[in-house]
Amino acid sequence: MTRRWSLAAMCGAWLLCMSGAAQASLQVVVCEGLSGESAYAEQFATQVDAVKRAASTVTDPQHIKVLDGRNCNRDAFSVLLKQLAGSLVADDRLALYLIGHGSFDGEEYRFNIPGPDFTGHELQSWLGSLHARDQLIVVTGSSSGALQELLKAPSRIVITATRNGAERNATRFGGDFAAALSDATADSDKNGSISVQEAFDFAQRRVQAFYERDVRIASEHALLGGAQASSVTIARLSNATHSTVAGAEGDAAVAHVDSPVRRRIVEAIEALRLRKADLPESDYDAQLEALLLQLATLDATAAGAGSAEAPR
Repeated sequence: MTRRWSLAAMCGAWLLCMSGAAQASLQVVVCEGLSGESAYAEQFATQVDAVKRAASTVTDPQHIKVLDGRNCNRDAFSVLLKQLAGSLVADDRLALYLIGHGSFDGEEYRFNIPGPDFTGHELQSWLGSLHARDQLIVVTGSSSGALQELLKAPSRIVITATRNGAERNATRFGGDFAAALSDATADSDKNGSISVQEAFDFAQRRVQAFYERDVRIASEHALLGGAQASSVTIARLSNATHSTVAGAEGDAAVAHVDSPVRRRIVEAIEALRLRKADLPESDYDAQLEALLLQLATLDATAAGAGSAEAPR
């Protein structure tokens, strides 16, 4: 009876995982604004690359859209978000990164891009048309704090490099936030991944340390609005975690952790945890148990295969 139950649970977990993976996804959009100076161009390009690499550890490549400094104009950006509005479903998740300078005239925020800038109210409207319930918005530049209240919405996390629109100087926050995505010291709970909260805390500490070290008055104060920042993973450190394992065994470990099947199971678990408050406790527990069983089975199978192939 126990064996039959285990097989049934494993099959149920597999079907649940594959069904969830087919219906839900994490979509990542990165928009790089105008740099204005060569030094900022290099910084922004580095940040975009870091975000793109981090995104590739938590979602499939086809779900990552990057508009660089030459291509992130108002029309291209709005078209991309409108396309997502037509394809995303409620269980999908969105992570949007705006990397670049911003401005605020006392009434309207603008993100600086080639051609006409788009405004905070336009961004609010575009995001509001998306059916994805869970959204992460990260705006790394000057005056971005003007977006905090404007973009506030249920199940949306908003990170800005400044606390209001009046902090207009170029910011350091974006570089430190991007650095957190591949820095093991940002992983405060040592679980091999970086959450939104961990990346924010890491960047905030770095920015504060910079101004204290230079004995300067801080011209930026980052803000995080919204709940569940600790539950949302935006990067995995699997390659770094397993890079010390030697030879083919280490390569197999990395390949397993980064495999599409395992990634989809982990994504399904994280999506389920974000929906915990919306589900009856018994339903949540049953679905979580099924997914965890599937993950454990997959890991055990991979470990057994690695042991069988390991040289004696």
